[in-house]
Amino acid sequence: MTGRLERVERGTVRDRYLVHGTIAPRFVEAHAVTPDDAVAFTPADAREAKAFAAMIADGSIRMPAQGRFWFDMDAYEAAAAARRAKRVPVMVIVALLVAVVAVLFYRG
Repeated sequence: MTGRLERVERGTVRDRYLVHGTIAPRFVEAHAVTPDDAVAFTPADAREAKAFAAMIADGSIRMPAQGRFWFDMDAYEAAAAARRAKRVPVMVIVALLVAVVAVLFYRG
């Protein structure tokens, strides 16, 4: 995907978001985080178009009107959590494989 959204606590009523990536920061900078604040957006290249389509598919980017888009922070965080949850079993299997290889080559 295109990055990561981090909530930064500042001690105020509103949270500030630091968004990493190529697409999400543009929406946050344009304050396009509600349907009323939707902005026009055109991906710059094919790679960005693919990432943009993926964000639309997972609900991170919404389109209230034709050609106007907004960034749904809650959906973005949910999609990121789902991606992390899918990585956990893979990392456990990789760790177990590394342990098995280490035991096989152990000469004590």
